[in-house]
Amino acid sequence: MKKIVIYTSATGNTEKVGLAIANELGCEAIKFTEDLHLNLDGYDFIALGFYVDKGDAEPKFKRFLREIKGKKTGVFMTLGMDPEHEHAMNCLEKAKVVLREGENEILREFYCQGAIDPKVIEQLRKMGEAAPNDPRYAVTPEREARWARAATHPDANDLENAKAAFRGI
Repeated sequence: MKKIVIYTSATGNTEKVGLAIANELGCEAIKFTEDLHLNLDGYDFIALGFYVDKGDAEPKFKRFLREIKGKKTGVFMTLGMDPEHEHAMNCLEKAKVVLREGENEILREFYCQGAIDPKVIEQLRKMGEAAPNDPRYAVTPEREARWARAATHPDANDLENAKAAFRGI
């Protein structure tokens, strides 16, 4: 079975997961770029990984997902939020819907927390300063603690769990 891992990564989180999965599958991992022109016809299995941007797959990668048709796939993602939160499951489901629309079969899935881009945290801090009484933007001790926890991911345990999720393909 010919396999490939294709991922997009802004801060390195999704790249770490993608490389771990490629290691498990014994295949090549390719970082997605907008000018990537790859003939996927010869591949039996494609693992696709993305980071969450504003509640969805990064827009350019989501367009790429729409181009994949009739393949056996796996999908993985990283996000700054707690992976147990309903938001995480919703983000993954959006990508799965796109893949299913292309008549792709989803054989594996995985998601884990990833460190939040420092630029995003800085934007959130500025929003909190601009609207300190708005609970959506307030920089609380709880929010600071969540950001600190996210900064430790993906960790070795996350990478092992990613490998396990794709084992046997």
